[in-house]
Amino acid sequence: MNNKVGICAANYVGYEILKYILEKDIDSIKFIVTSGTDDWEEKIYDLVKKTDIDIHRKINCNSEEFKNVITTNNINLMLLLWWPQIIKNDVIDLVPAGTVNLHPSLLPYNRGKHPYYWSIVEGTPAGVSIHFITKNIDDGAVIYQREIETDITITGEELYEKSLQEMISLYKENHDDILSLNFAPIEQNNKFSTFHWAKDIEKNSKIDLVKHYKAIDLINIMRARTFKRGNSAYFFHEGEKYNIRIEISKDRTKQIK
Repeated sequence: MNNKVGICAANYVGYEILKYILEKDIDSIKFIVTSGTDDWEEKIYDLVKKTDIDIHRKINCNSEEFKNVITTNNINLMLLLWWPQIIKNDVIDLVPAGTVNLHPSLLPYNRGKHPYYWSIVEGTPAGVSIHFITKNIDDGAVIYQREIETDITITGEELYEKSLQEMISLYKENHDDILSLNFAPIEQNNKFSTFHWAKDIEKNSKIDLVKHYKAIDLINIMRARTFKRGNSAYFFHEGEKYNIRIEISKDRTKQIK
């Protein structure tokens, strides 16, 4: 089947996957959309402007303008490549074969925001998933997914970076089948689902100095939020805020029993 495909691409993952797609299936792509909240927007535009594909820059994907882009091009499949915006039902309904999304968790675990953090803190499996979108966030049928092995030494930043590379790899390995709709989606088991909003991470990253924690829980909160730059786990002491980042390494010395 010669599907007509629309693409919404953003960020590093969107750029890398789009670059791969444009080298393979340019005739299938009817339009590409970029995000106005994306640091990679200019680089994505530079990729597309070398082609004859219609590009719509910094568009709101729930606007009438975007709906017209879909209907005018008569697409039947849409790809969200690391897209930051939640797509509403009336837009979802315009794409007959469905809209495929990339999510950096092993669905149904860690739907929503910051899955790398919650995987570490809650001890849920880590991974990446390619799935259909529905009216509910990240609950659509899974097309492909891959688990990421972790251990006690991995930080939130390391898991985040690994998830980016695994997502790119997972998509590339299955690109032909995705565009030809040659796959068998599997419905998610809601019995195991977890979900978090973006705001949840800040509250959970605050360490209360008078609260009792299991040592492993405290370590996990700190390492899950350990990034070289940006926000981290934190606590307040004598009116001042202090940030915490940790490093854990396995002791390779011979143990004395």
